[in-house]
Amino acid sequence: MLDNLGKIDLRELSNIYDEESRNVFISLYLNVEEIDKKFIEKRVNACNAVLKDEIVKENFNKTMEWINDYLKEGRESEQKGLIIFASYIKNIFIDYKLNIPLKNLLVVDSSPYIKPIAELKDEYVEYGLVLLDNNKARIYSIYGANIENEKRIAEHVLNKHRKGGWSQARFQRIRKEEIKHFLKKVAEDMDRLDNAKYIILAGPGEAKKWLVDYLPDELKKKIITTVDVDMDIKPIRISKEIIEREEEKEIEEELESLEEEILKNGLAVSGIEDTIKALKNGEVEELFIKSGLKMRGWKCEKCQIFGIGELNKCPYCGGDTTSIDVIEEMVEEAEKKDVKVEFADDPIISKLGGAAAFLRYKT
Repeated sequence: MLDNLGKIDLRELSNIYDEESRNVFISLYLNVEEIDKKFIEKRVNACNAVLKDEIVKENFNKTMEWINDYLKEGRESEQKGLIIFASYIKNIFIDYKLNIPLKNLLVVDSSPYIKPIAELKDEYVEYGLVLLDNNKARIYSIYGANIENEKRIAEHVLNKHRKGGWSQARFQRIRKEEIKHFLKKVAEDMDRLDNAKYIILAGPGEAKKWLVDYLPDELKKKIITTVDVDMDIKPIRISKEIIEREEEKEIEEELESLEEEILKNGLAVSGIEDTIKALKNGEVEELFIKSGLKMRGWKCEKCQIFGIGELNKCPYCGGDTTSIDVIEEMVEEAEKKDVKVEFADDPIISKLGGAAAFLRYKT
């Protein structure tokens, strides 16, 4: 069974690490439509060449044996990507089978490397599509470009022609009540869209507009548009462009608000160093990072404090430090503190130094 990217618990993963800061975790991201064995072989050779500690090196090779045995089992139908976090010495093996393609990556670190998942979660949004007319409906839960769930509803609703022996008024009254009953049922079944970020209402006629009156407020707030289309149109075709446009609009508005807060010296910070400081203090409400940004830094093996640049000793406790990916550490810190993370490919975030954040409060 394939896993839903949206259900991967990054907070749980961010709390897995080696207490001695040893590089004992392998994080593997693979495109499994056609596994590149040379990629794995090259990365294994490269890692073996630089791992000095015998215990860490032995763990790496035993963990890779574990992973290679797993890969021999093959992939599932419709599976495109595979993520593995494993450590033989820690007896941890976590795998996720996904129906989305992944860029090949093998990282050896003291904890699972979760930044690519955070970026994917930001890219692949879960949303709902309700396609209906006066007597039938299809409710779709869609993640990225894949339909995760579909519910079909159909009810007998009197057509527009008056039945023999009925007055026009009686016919219209009965038909109105049957449509009302149908729309209530559709609204009740839309509870499966509770986790959707957006909802699109589509179909011919006026039923999609009438449906809004029967929805609870929390679902009404998620509706971003109504679209006139035929019932036989493909769901993904309707929604892809709409969702992309909505996401771009939302990020643009948030970054403009962020600029205003920074100008007013309000509840916002910008730049890598100030953003890291706010994260450490638990002040951050929402974190923005430039898409694709990479930055080297240091992390204290003893107190787990980190920063940019190179340091051999921690300036806080004097402990030894290790080299890290600063952006990965920022994402992990954000997930531990339940901070929303957004990756933006926008000139504003570049001007702000590659990272910025809305704050809950200022110390």
